[in-house]
Amino acid sequence: MHNPFESLNVRLDKLEALARETQQMLRGAIEPKDETGGMELAQEITRLSKARIYALVCEGRLPVSKRGNRLFFSRADLLDWISQGKRGYQASDS
Repeated sequence: MHNPFESLNVRLDKLEALARETQQMLRGAIEPKDETGGMELAQEITRLSKARIYALVCEGRLPVSKRGNRLFFSRADLLDWISQGKRGYQASDS
């Protein structure tokens, strides 16, 4: 006799596998908030060119730490800097 719940069990198994795969992917994508790095990190976070990042650093507009000749950027500080640049928007009354 055919089990009417068999197809449901197969679908549930597939969903569980997808959920596990998604969790693994998310765990790999989450990076620590206090990560510190160099120019590569700043470019990755801001999506700006090296020249633009250097210009913003010289203008004192980008959060940076300097040790000797090296620049260090904090992921959390850069994300905060980006979020401070958000502008409010108003929905149109159309």
